[in-house]
Amino acid sequence: MKGMKILSTLVIAIAIFLAGYFTHKLTNETVQEVSSEVQFSYQSPEQPEQIQVKQSYTNVEDQNVVDNIMMILMHKKPSSEVMDVDQPDMYINVLSPKQHTGLVDARVWFTESGAVIGDRVGESWDQVEFFEVNEQDADYLKEQGGFEEM
Repeated sequence: MKGMKILSTLVIAIAIFLAGYFTHKLTNETVQEVSSEVQFSYQSPEQPEQIQVKQSYTNVEDQNVVDNIMMILMHKKPSSEVMDVDQPDMYINVLSPKQHTGLVDARVWFTESGAVIGDRVGESWDQVEFFEVNEQDADYLKEQGGFEEM
């Protein structure tokens, strides 16, 4: 009698555990949380002080694009060119929505040999470091960002 009570309690405990485990697996595997997002933005033609997001990619929907953009930004080379920080061709922001954090705040200027990328290194755009990427990487940025030459 005592052994039957222990066995039935054990079976009920295992059943409750398994029910909770499988419920957790089913509900959490179908919903993926965005952990990184890349945004391509441009100045509004009507209001130059307003920046409009044109294209956005997340790691859930477009992991390859997010990875490629991050690789381009990681492998940029220092540049001696100095650009007008108020007149970029494109803005690129890499965000971590999960952490509510901006990871990269960059401005891009396209050149004949590729692109110059300006990274803000201070609190404002008064402190900027410039880098360059090759033509192939610049073309990829244009394509993914929906860049339209004027």
